Amino acid sequence: MRHAQSWLGWPVPRRVRIASRARLATLTQAARARGFSRKGESLDLETGRTFLVIPYLPEPSPEPSWMCLVVASPHSMNLEPGVRPEPAFARLDVAGADLRSLPVARSKVRDQLLHWMAWEAYRGRSREPGPAQGLPRD
Repeated sequence: MRHAQSWLGWPVPRRVRIASRARLATLTQAARARGFSRKGESLDLETGRTFLVIPYLPEPSPEPSWMCLVVASPHSMNLEPGVRPEPAFARLDVAGADLRSLPVARSKVRDQLLHWMAWEAYRGRSREPGPAQGLPRD
C-alpha cells in the first residue's frame, strides 16, 4: 500500500476508497463491535448515496486500524452546473484489512472530492454565505 503524508504528518494510505451503503453499514457495525472510538455515528446511511473513506491517522488500540474521514454525499459525484454539493462528514475507525478490501475511488471521483473539500474549507472561512447557486463571487 503506497502512502502519503497526512496533514498531521503521519504516513497514511494515499488512495481514497469508496464504499457502498451496505458496506459502510457493515463497517460501522464492526467499529461498534470492536470497541473503536470513532463509529460514524453521525452518518445518514439512508440518504447517503456515495461514501468516500479517507484514512488520516493510524490507531493502535484496541487493534491496529485507521482513523478515517467519511464523506457522505446524497447524490452522485457528477452534478449539473450550478448545483451545490451537500456532503456530510463523519469519523470512523476502520481495521486495516477492511480498508484494503474497499475499492479504490477512480481519479475522477478523487479529483471531484478535492474540489468539493476545497470549497467546504473556503466556505467555512467566509464571513458571508455564498450565492444561492453555490458559485463563488469574484
